[in-house]
Amino acid sequence: MGPNDADIIRVSTRESNGEVADNTLDPSLDAEVVVEVEAGSAVFGVGGQWQVGVHVRDLDGGNIGTTLTPTTTMSGHLGTAPWSTQRAILRYTIPAGNLTAHKGHLGRVHAYLLVGTNASNYDASFVESDPFLVLP
Repeated sequence: MGPNDADIIRVSTRESNGEVADNTLDPSLDAEVVVEVEAGSAVFGVGGQWQVGVHVRDLDGGNIGTTLTPTTTMSGHLGTAPWSTQRAILRYTIPAGNLTAHKGHLGRVHAYLLVGTNASNYDASFVESDPFLVLP
């Protein structure tokens, strides 16, 4: 990664407070979307503005809603919480109640990262997760 770059390294799903990515989600338990991000030394050093977008799709149609916990924001400045080091992990909850309606369905997370102040100077990164199954 170059000093002026910022990227999403990976996006994945797992059980809430889990340690490893999981491609099967128990609909009776909260799950998490994990967004791993990294910023180069120069852009991080100047405290660039960032924003993340997370969209959880049911591949059979529709969206699966998330909440802003435990990470409580989707934007900020590099060098301040929740992105206080060059590499950071942002976590967003998929409440069990939101998974219940999607039992037996496949899903996928799409995420984007924008670093900059406007469309003319954004550094953009886009990723999608491996598919996951909401267990029946």
